[in-house]
This record gives sequence, structure tokens and C-alpha cells, in this order.
Amino acid sequence: MDQRRWILLPPAIWISCVLLIQVLGGFAAPSSSEIPEQCPDGSQNCSRMFVNFDTSSQELHSAAMDWIQSQDRTSIADEDENTSHTVFRTKWMMFQDDFFLETGCTENGAWIQIHSESRLGVGDGGVNQNRIDALLEYLDSVEFEVDEC
Repeated sequence: MDQRRWILLPPAIWISCVLLIQVLGGFAAPSSSEIPEQCPDGSQNCSRMFVNFDTSSQELHSAAMDWIQSQDRTSIADEDENTSHTVFRTKWMMFQDDFFLETGCTENGAWIQIHSESRLGVGDGGVNQNRIDALLEYLDSVEFEVDEC
């Protein structure tokens, strides 16, 4: 009987840690779904990118949302025509990362601004930058119709 308790100890510790991360992540959630102005100074768990595309902002936003919906462990917290706030969860410990998109128009086409930031911790092991790079790689592979904004 005593050996069975030791077998249950690691899963119990993992479940307790995941629950604690979820509670603390809830307290660290952004106060709104608006894209933050910038990454915090000296941040090692935040990445941000601004890129132009030759299409309409609606098509660009729609393509980005298609990519988000194809990803595992995501939930869309808020979305409208040109902005979205999605919560990604990491694989094992379910850390929450906030992923913001905003699209708009210029005279040269559409732009997308992407902000990805971990809620907890000091560093993210490059996860947020990798997520942005994966989205941009996907958007580069999409054949957009050339539309005016």
C-alpha cells in the first residue's frame, strides 16, 4: 500500500502546479483585450512585430485568425474586425501567453502588428518569438488577392 502512494505523488504534484499556474495566470491577465503599447523594458518574455502585406486588412486579419484557430491549446478571448486577443497555453505546464493582433491600412497595403507575451515568469525560452515567426511564415505562404485597403 505504501508504494502506491509514492506512485501517485508525481501526478499529484504536477496537477497542483498546473492549478497554481492557472490561478496566478488569472491574476496576471491583462486588464483589457487592447494590444499593449510596447513590451516592458528589459522583458525576456515578450515579442512584438510590425509587418506590411499587399492585401486588405480584413483578408490579412482573417488569414491570421485561420492560423490561430489551427493551433493547439488556444482560446480566443476577444475578436473584432481588425483586432484579436488569444490566449495560448504551453504544452506541459499550461502557462498562459497573451497573443494580440491588430491590422490596418496604409496607402501601400495592409499592416499587421503582433504582440505575444507570457503572463508569468522572467523568460519564455523564445516561445513568443517562435510563435510570431510561425504566424509570419504562414502569412507569407498565403496567396492574398491584391486589394486596396
